[in-house]
Amino acid sequence: MSFLPPYSPDLSPIELCWSKLKQFLRSKAARTDEALDQAMTEAVQFITEDDAIGWFNHCGLFT
Repeated sequence: MSFLPPYSPDLSPIELCWSKLKQFLRSKAARTDEALDQAMTEAVQFITEDDAIGWFNHCGLFT
């Protein structure tokens, strides 16, 4: 087990995931609760296994 420094977004794959999700949600420009709910559902499906593998590789984890 490896512990990360207290603030190290460059070493955390989840930060890259949040970035992609936020970019996707901004592109949808949802203006109602219903549209935002639909966009969030689509955003979660937008993340692929290849994305996750790439984020872990980028951060140097499990390589």
